[in-house]
Amino acid sequence: MKTARRASAAPRKPNPPDRDTAQPEAGAERPGRLSAEGLFGSARTDLTATITLTWRQWMPHALAATVAGTGLALQAITASGAASPTETATVAAAVTIPAAVRASQLMRRRHPRWARRTLIAGLGIAAWLTTAPWGVGHDQLAVLAGLEMALAARWWQIHRIPHPPNSDDSDIAPDADEPVTELTDDDLSPFARQISLLWEEQVAVKTGPAPNSELLLPTPTRHGYEWKLKLAPGQQTYPEILNQVARIASGVDVGVTDVMIEKHREHRSPSWCRLQILENSPIEGNVDFTGPRRLDTLDGEPGYGILQLGPYADGEGEAPWRLYTPGSMWSGVVIGDSGIGKSRVTENIVISAVSRGDTEYWYIDPNRGGSSPALADHADWFATADDADDVLEAVLCIIDARAEENAVMRLTGFTPSPDRPGLLVVIDECHRIFTQDKAPEWARVAREGRKVGVSLLPASQYAGIITFGNNEPLRQSVMAGNSIAMRVTSKSGKGLMAGLEVDPLTLPELPGYGYTMRSEKLGGRTAPFRNRNTTPGGDAEAPARWLAMQPRPGLDTLTVTATLAAGTAYRDRHAVDESGRSASARRVEQLRAGHLPDDFLNGASPNDTSGHQAMPSVMAQVITFPTFTPVAAAPKAAEPAVGQPTPARQPVGLSDSQQAVWAAVAAGFDQPKEIGERVGLSPRQTQALLRQLLEDGHLTQPKYGRYRTAS
Repeated sequence: MKTARRASAAPRKPNPPDRDTAQPEAGAERPGRLSAEGLFGSARTDLTATITLTWRQWMPHALAATVAGTGLALQAITASGAASPTETATVAAAVTIPAAVRASQLMRRRHPRWARRTLIAGLGIAAWLTTAPWGVGHDQLAVLAGLEMALAARWWQIHRIPHPPNSDDSDIAPDADEPVTELTDDDLSPFARQISLLWEEQVAVKTGPAPNSELLLPTPTRHGYEWKLKLAPGQQTYPEILNQVARIASGVDVGVTDVMIEKHREHRSPSWCRLQILENSPIEGNVDFTGPRRLDTLDGEPGYGILQLGPYADGEGEAPWRLYTPGSMWSGVVIGDSGIGKSRVTENIVISAVSRGDTEYWYIDPNRGGSSPALADHADWFATADDADDVLEAVLCIIDARAEENAVMRLTGFTPSPDRPGLLVVIDECHRIFTQDKAPEWARVAREGRKVGVSLLPASQYAGIITFGNNEPLRQSVMAGNSIAMRVTSKSGKGLMAGLEVDPLTLPELPGYGYTMRSEKLGGRTAPFRNRNTTPGGDAEAPARWLAMQPRPGLDTLTVTATLAAGTAYRDRHAVDESGRSASARRVEQLRAGHLPDDFLNGASPNDTSGHQAMPSVMAQVITFPTFTPVAAAPKAAEPAVGQPTPARQPVGLSDSQQAVWAAVAAGFDQPKEIGERVGLSPRQTQALLRQLLEDGHLTQPKYGRYRTAS
């Protein structure tokens, strides 16, 4: 079996005439081809064309020549007596080594596959220049030439003459009649030969997942091989083949996580792809969280906050989460089934986000902190589904206040700092929070919060519009910032996330395995990655330890003051949280003792916290036969039925507003918003009256955000 390596030559469109090749005006005398002017013009045109076609091939030579010239300059400085060889070498090392490291970091963000080679080249150049002050002879120049050839071989292999065609004709497939250079089986490793053979026999056949497809240009990578995959024109496209990964993995006898298919960088046509088969995947086994990873600059430009969540499946770069860009704070969504690692992704994001001391987070969990106890314990404000409306109202007030602050300070965006931190609102099981009546207000947060430093991080199990309260603007605004898709079992999940061609149903059931959306500027790709596990070895306390080590600035005074416009829920959050936890602990103890709390029953009044003996089942009851009583018992006064609380008496000495609030609570309205609507008061006035009645002992607060009359 032979693998064809086709030449990528294709007929080129004529370039438009430029200043040098334009036709002369009518009537003008043309210079002769053999005249001095004609020969000079022809030579100039040929030289320009040659430089244009071969500049990529000359780049390594130009770099090597520059290094050689620098070495000769260092030798000349030493020979002139201006500095000793040791001093000159020390200065050269101090300059070149940091420059090599910085160049490698920049390359890792833009072109991750070249980062390692760039670092090796930079350190090699630094080592060569440190020896130059003692003399540059034939031996030193030979070493430099050898270093150039070794490190530039891969560059020249990719950038051939002519280098990749113009974008206008990059989609034209090679002609079948063009000469073909063939690689024999001896040119490939046994692994690559097996993949190529199985592809022809089981994948490219008529009944296979990619019929009539071809594998071209096999190239070894760090963890396997890559091919240029040509799909059957007009029959298959990149999105379609991407959803056949499981069948392809079965056809070539590898794991699903060992197959990567991406759009080809040199072709716009969807029938050309980049296929990678990994022989030793870097994301197999344990990929543990070892600390926050956040980049605050991009290509030397400040104002960024890019979180690195974990390695891509081929080891080329990190999956990014765009938290900050200059002037903006971005939202994002994590979609995946239960048990697939959504909470670990959320913990990874939050720990890295707060690691610079310029970000705070609030956490809403309908599971009362069960999704991530660490996030619940360390949040600036932890709330349950019962209190989500209070959080929403506070966030809206913050957005209004910060927008006005931007106008006064003539700011066009938001830059995080410890004095004015960003606010990340994490919402677990967001389908229970984004109700249809509240979704428009959450959509406003997602749209307007970006410019004032407020963002959302919802997580759920389904990416459909129902998850976002049937509000498409909310879904679009959140997904515009970041999107991570993990495995879901819903058969209707395909196509719900913009920019994600893969069906989440086809992803493997590997914890932390997911897809990110393409973001070339940030070094992102539409490719699989593995999130770093924040609970390595099952250590459930690890996220709490990491959060405890991060600097926490607290919200600025303006932001805290703005929350009071929505009431005192934020100010009283810690006291209410302790009260709610105590009430939860009491209910658990009653349940363990066989008592069923009234406020645990659906439809029962949550104000009544007295426990009742759970009624035993019918089979467990002891039946007592009645006995004959000859004398009738004297009638007794009517008593409250067993289990019914004695009606509370209205306290005396209350103002009219306090009496109205107390009466609303006694009537069964137990949440501040319901009470305010009942008595016609603003949220701020209602919160103030409830707090006063609570302090005077006329009301109690059995659980977070709930009120009842004192017995």
